[in-house]
Amino acid sequence: MKKRKYISILLLMLISISCKNEKHDEEMDTEMRLVLITDTLKAGIEGTYPNKKEQLIISKYNSEYPEIENIKRPEKTIIKNLEIDTTEAFGIWTQYPNEPHADFWLNSESFFIVDYDGDGAMPYILDKNSITIFSDDFVQTGIIISTKNDTLKIKWSDLDKETIYVKFEN
Repeated sequence: MKKRKYISILLLMLISISCKNEKHDEEMDTEMRLVLITDTLKAGIEGTYPNKKEQLIISKYNSEYPEIENIKRPEKTIIKNLEIDTTEAFGIWTQYPNEPHADFWLNSESFFIVDYDGDGAMPYILDKNSITIFSDDFVQTGIIISTKNDTLKIKWSDLDKETIYVKFEN
């Protein structure tokens, strides 16, 4: 009889602790949601993905966050007022020529992230030498510094120095 009483008390204590932990987990989920909303993708290809940007649009990746509003994304790429030679800028580019794949393919229709989960083709705006890329989850801007000698140099707005890409040899 005493044994059952102790077991009952022990079970009640465990249930009580379990309920408290459940509430704590919900609070943690809320905190994590807030972190996700204010601090986005830190992974990805260096120089291509943003490091310290807010989530700007609702996508299949963040649609559960009603606090995030969509931005306007062009339906197709816009190229105007060119100050660069697109015949030299368009191509398949990589930061690391010894790697088995490129980083992106820039052409007149899209900025295509190679090895991207999902649809890697993103519309962009190329105005003079400024490029703005519209991903599903963020907007990335940069200034194209140079397109000479099979080298593309872009100063991305969220990086301190320019990123140097070379033509990808397939």
